[in-house]
Amino acid sequence: MVFMPSTYLPPHLATPQFTECTAQDQETFSAAMFKGFHEEPSQEEKDVLGAVWDADRHFGFTVDDRWIATAGSFARTMTVPGGSVPVSAFTAVTVAAPYRRRGLLTRMMQHELDTAYADRGEPISILWASEAPIYGRFGFAPAVMRARLLAETPAMGFLPQVDFGDGSVDEVSHETFSTAAKAIRTRLLADEPGALNRDDDWWAWTLFDPPAWRKGATQYKWILHYNRSGTPDGYAYFRVRGKNDVTGPQSEVQIHEVEAATPQGYASLMRYLMQIDLTRSFKMRNARPDEPLRHLLSNPRALRTEISDGIYVRIVDVAAALVARKYLSDVDVVLEIEDVQVPSNNGRFRLEAGTDGAKVTKARRKPDLSLSDLELGAIYLGGVPLSDLHRAGRVIEHKKGAAATVSAAFGWPRAPWCVDNF
Repeated sequence: MVFMPSTYLPPHLATPQFTECTAQDQETFSAAMFKGFHEEPSQEEKDVLGAVWDADRHFGFTVDDRWIATAGSFARTMTVPGGSVPVSAFTAVTVAAPYRRRGLLTRMMQHELDTAYADRGEPISILWASEAPIYGRFGFAPAVMRARLLAETPAMGFLPQVDFGDGSVDEVSHETFSTAAKAIRTRLLADEPGALNRDDDWWAWTLFDPPAWRKGATQYKWILHYNRSGTPDGYAYFRVRGKNDVTGPQSEVQIHEVEAATPQGYASLMRYLMQIDLTRSFKMRNARPDEPLRHLLSNPRALRTEISDGIYVRIVDVAAALVARKYLSDVDVVLEIEDVQVPSNNGRFRLEAGTDGAKVTKARRKPDLSLSDLELGAIYLGGVPLSDLHRAGRVIEHKKGAAATVSAAFGWPRAPWCVDNF
């Protein structure tokens, strides 16, 4: 039997009320959110996720004290080219089916844009899009790509000149892995645009390994690469999905994350993963779009790659976002920005920038380029060249050569990448 409160009104007669969360709302809010994603988490999963949950950053709409729409964010720090910036990691967006097409999503998105920088000092909002078409109308643009890698490992030989170094790879306990991986990632974080910081609670969520998530595969296996002196300088974790047929073993390695401080460490970890006994294939669902593995193989055709959108970026405050990063080459340009949802972002901004940083001021002179908040978010991390958007007709060039100049300045040697789900 479904409980109906005495004051119950059917959806077409009810008036949803905007409601901000309190700590006492965590259970009911989370239940509504999980329902929206068709998930039935265990209590353990709720507890691990609850450790990073901040009631003050979550909100939505209620009817008769029932949550019928949810949204919220986490306070994270994201690496950007040459620096880092506080971001609002937007998440938990649901609207119950009977209340759709009533503007609730629009109002929640506007609340996020109104408060991210004004109230919390976060000039950028980011999200993973469950459905790609939803968030562009709110200024969120795919700025971080991800790759899905698949291969039959017997066909994947390494080039003879690959340097595996003088270290070794070993499987270790969860505790040993956790301690080493945290230290390694802290060292590498500054050089990985798009990556998010992890405190201990976020590490617990990242390495969380409930049986329901394994889908027939093993629990996580943890490996470290030790350099010549015996110091850990790389890590990976993965599962193995056992399978056999009449021809013999056909098990699959499912790689979740690989990090290494040196090319030798990376090559050694990948060789270990490609040569696990009784396995014949591997997949990596969220690899870097510029994953170096392809360049180590004697038969790169054996590695199948599917590129898709990853993190969506929304510039909430133009000036604060642009000065937070550095630029690959000198640029002095006036950008004319159009932003429907954030009026303070509208107008002309002069960007004087280079390898040492940037200065942004309001400008009166004629613009060199015109673009919207959507294009600015796409190019911000250096993963989407502005020149591509110009060729697509999404950036208007008023000064000849400006698109090429700005595209070069916003570029970065390493493609942005984010492996953290939130």
